[in-house]
Amino acid sequence: MKQPLNEEFRRMQKLAGLITENEESQTDSVAEKDAEQGLKQALAALKAEVNSIKPSPQDKEIKEGLALTLGLIAGAPGLINALGKGVNKISSWFQKDKKKGTVVGNALKHWGHDLEEAYLGIIGDMLKKAFPSTYGTQDVHDKTSALYDAAHGLYAALLIGAAVASGTGAMEAHNVIAAGLEGGLGSFKTAEVIDLAKKIAAA
Repeated sequence: MKQPLNEEFRRMQKLAGLITENEESQTDSVAEKDAEQGLKQALAALKAEVNSIKPSPQDKEIKEGLALTLGLIAGAPGLINALGKGVNKISSWFQKDKKKGTVVGNALKHWGHDLEEAYLGIIGDMLKKAFPSTYGTQDVHDKTSALYDAAHGLYAALLIGAAVASGTGAMEAHNVIAAGLEGGLGSFKTAEVIDLAKKIAAA
């Protein structure tokens, strides 16, 4: 379990002034319901897109040592489009109810954590289709695998992208949401996750 690291991450953010106790505790029952509905619909949308994902032309290059970045991963044919559809499913609920800011981040952190295993399974399947040589034999639930890290990076970008599309600041969304995930983000820079989140939100 990596929860103690998440607690330490939150403590350090508070010390750095990135979040406050008040921001962290902001909840909203409508935003919570929106996050639940949106994330469940987005999960179904991603499941429907798995078979549309094509192998990346750079799969072999990655196997041979090309630096693996979230941008390169998301560049696989069909992947960013699929993630964008997921973001639209989630953000449309927040937009309808005019929710944004920390309440959106906290709602996504809550339901994102609850649905994390289901999402990682689908995203892991997508990554195996996109990069069969790189991830084909790996288990997305193996915390020592590159697939585990990559799936977490894409999942964080999806959640942050949904918050951004709802009108929340990208850094604010990252600070709240990243602390709620089990792990895997350590392999990617904050700027890289945020950049991909913005691209997904615009897809």
